Amino acid sequence: MRCWVWLWLLLAWPAWGQPIEVALFEGGEGLDFFQRCARRMGNVHCQGDPRISEKLRIRLLEGKPPEVTNASLPFDQLIEKGKILPLDAWLDGPNWEGTGRWRDDFLPGSLDRFSQAGHVYGVPLQYTVQACYYSRSQFRAHGWQPPQTWEEWTRLCDRIQRTGQAALAFQGRYTYYASPLIQHCYYYLAGPQAYADQFRLKPGSFDNPAMIRALEMVQQLALQHFQEGSMGMSHTEAQLEFLQGHAAMLVCGSWFKSEMRDKIPAGFELAEFPLPPPSGCRVPPAAQVGAGYFFVFSESARPDRGVDYLRLITSRARAEELVRSQDLPVAIRGANRQLSSDLNGLKQILEEAQASFGEGMSSTHPGMAQVWSDLRFDLLTARATPAVLARRLEDAASRLRAGPGPAKYPLRPWLFVLGLAGLWLLGKGATSNQAPQRPRLPWSDAVWLAAPPLFLYLCFFCLPGLGALLAALSSWDGLTRPAWAGLSNFQQLLGNSPRFWQALGNNLFLMACIPSLVTLWSVLFAVLLQPERPAHRFLRGLYFLPNLLGIGGILIWQQLYHPQGPLNRLLVALGAQNMANFTWLSQDHLYPSLLPLALWSAGGFQLVLCSAALSQVSEDLVDAARLEGATPWQQFWAVSWPSLRPTVLAGYFLLLIGAIKSFETIWLFTNQEPTTQVHVLGTLLVQTAFAELNLGEATALAVILLGLVLVLQRLLNRLELE
Repeated sequence: MRCWVWLWLLLAWPAWGQPIEVALFEGGEGLDFFQRCARRMGNVHCQGDPRISEKLRIRLLEGKPPEVTNASLPFDQLIEKGKILPLDAWLDGPNWEGTGRWRDDFLPGSLDRFSQAGHVYGVPLQYTVQACYYSRSQFRAHGWQPPQTWEEWTRLCDRIQRTGQAALAFQGRYTYYASPLIQHCYYYLAGPQAYADQFRLKPGSFDNPAMIRALEMVQQLALQHFQEGSMGMSHTEAQLEFLQGHAAMLVCGSWFKSEMRDKIPAGFELAEFPLPPPSGCRVPPAAQVGAGYFFVFSESARPDRGVDYLRLITSRARAEELVRSQDLPVAIRGANRQLSSDLNGLKQILEEAQASFGEGMSSTHPGMAQVWSDLRFDLLTARATPAVLARRLEDAASRLRAGPGPAKYPLRPWLFVLGLAGLWLLGKGATSNQAPQRPRLPWSDAVWLAAPPLFLYLCFFCLPGLGALLAALSSWDGLTRPAWAGLSNFQQLLGNSPRFWQALGNNLFLMACIPSLVTLWSVLFAVLLQPERPAHRFLRGLYFLPNLLGIGGILIWQQLYHPQGPLNRLLVALGAQNMANFTWLSQDHLYPSLLPLALWSAGGFQLVLCSAALSQVSEDLVDAARLEGATPWQQFWAVSWPSLRPTVLAGYFLLLIGAIKSFETIWLFTNQEPTTQVHVLGTLLVQTAFAELNLGEATALAVILLGLVLVLQRLLNRLELE
C-alpha cells in the first residue's frame, strides 16, 4: 500500500511543485509590486512585458495559457468561448484577510464591466481614471480656473493660446488617445444606455445626432487647441511637452504620474480636473475609468492558485501598498486615501462620481478595431466631416451584423492570379541557359545525399505550408475548431477588401522606391570609394555602422523626426519656414519619411557587397581599357559592370523581397495601430489575425504573401542565369 502512495505522490509532485504563471502588461505601475506579491505567496512565476499581448495570443493558439493575466486581449470573445474562469464562487467567499466577502472589497460598479449572464469573469486593481492634467502654479499665476463645462474648457483654451502657449498637448501618433474624448462626449450627450448600445453594435447607435455632435466637439478641440505638431508626437513626447511648459494641459489616464515620475521637474505642482461635460447635460457625474482587469484562464494548469494570487493583490493591505509605491488609484475600497496630494483631483473625481463608464481593457467588437482607428485619424486631421464618420461607423456595424456580402471587385481575384502566373512563366525561361549537364550520380548515392535536406525541407517547409493552406481554406477564430470555408477567405481578400489592395499598393510603393534608391546609392559610393585605401576603408565602415544599430536606429530617427526636433529646426534655419512643427511620422506623411531611413539603414550592407565585387575586377583589364582610350564611364560599363552585375541583382532582389515583407518599421512607428492608408501586407496580416481574430483570412493573406516572394525569387534566378 505504501508503494502505491509513494508512487501517487511522485506522479502528483510535478503538478504541486510547478509554479503558477502570471503574465502581465508592464505599464506605468511597473512589475515590482506584483513580483513582491508573488514572493509573498510563493511558487508564483511573475513576468511582464509591454508587448505581452502579442506573446499571449500565440500561446492561446497553442492551448498553453498562463494562470493569470491583465494583458489586452479580446476577453469578451474569450469569455464567450469558455476560456476565462468565472470567479463568483470565490467572490462570494472570504477575502484574503478573512474579514468579509471578497466581492465587497471592490468599489461600487467596478465589477460590472466583465459581468455576463450573472457571472463575474474579471476583477480590477488599478483604476485608470481619465482626467485633464495641469500645473496648479501656472493656473494660479494667470488666474485660470478649472472649467465646469466643455464650453468653458474651450474658452479657457482660447485664453491660454492668447498668451503664446499651446493649450493641449496630444499624443497624435497614437490616435487611440482620442477615444476617451469621444466616449466622454457621447456618454454625456446620449446617456449611459445609448453608450452601452454601441458596444453591442445596436442599429442606430452610431449614426445619430448625439454621436455627430460628440465627433464635432472633439474635432473642433483638435483643430483649434491641440499643440502644433501634435500628430507627429508619441505619448511620452507629448507628456514631456506638457511637463516642460510648452503646453498648459494634457488629457491622460491616471498612470501619467507613475509613468513620468522621473521626468517631472522639481517644484512642478501637478493637478487634475475631470473632463468637463457639455453645458445643459443632465446625466449624473460619472468617472471615466479603464480599470486594469485581471483574469484567470480556465484551461491553465492551476486556475485555483491563480485566483488566490488575485485575492492577494486585491487585498486592502496590498492595494494600499500599490497606491503608496506607484501613486495610482485602485478599485479597492479605502485604499485611495494613500494617494499623494498631487492626485487630489483624481480622488475627488472618484468621490463625486455617481457612476462610472469606460472600455476596460477590451475596446469593442474585433471587427470594429480598424474602423475606429481610421475614424480617429480622419477626425483629428479633418479628412472627413463628423456626419460622414458617423455614417461610416454605422455602415461598418451593419456589415458585421449581416456578415460577408457579395464581392465588390469580382474581376480582381482572377487578374491577380493571372498576373502571378504570368510572372512565374516569365521566370521559367531561366532553364534555357543552364550549364551543361554533369554525369548523374548512382541512385543509391543520390538518395543518401539528398535524404537529409529533403527530410528537413519536408518538416520545416512542406508540412507547415500544407497546414497553412488548410487553415487558409477554413473559417477560424483561433479559439474554436476550424470550419471548412473553401476559397472564401481568398475571395474576401482579393474581391471584397479595400484594405488588402491598399496594403498591396503600399508594398509596391516600397518595392519600387527603396530597392532602386538604395542600389543606385550603394553602387555610386562603391565606385567612388575605389581603389582600396585606408581612408576609403574608414568611410565604408562608417557607412556600414547603421546596420549594427538594429532597432536603435529607428529610435534615433524618431528623435530626428520629432516636430520640434533637429531636422525641422535645420530646415527652418535654411529658410523652409513651412517645415516648422512638420509631422514627419504622422500617418499621412509616413511613407516619404521611410525613404531616408531606408537609405541610411540598408545602404551600408549593399555598399559592402558592391565593394567586394569591384575588388574582384582584374586591374589588368582596367589598365588595358585605359590604354585603349576608354573613358571612366566606358571602363565601368565594359569592365567593372560584368563582375558587379550578379551582386547588384542579388542585393536588389533581397531588398525587393524585404520590401514586400515589410513589417517592423510600420508597426513601431504606428504603435501597433496603423490606419488603412499605411497598412502593408505584414501589418494587415497581424491586425487580421490577432486584433480581429480572423486567423483563416490572415493565413490566406500569408499564403498570398508567400506566393509573391516565390515569384520574385524565380525571377531573380532567371536574371542571374542570363
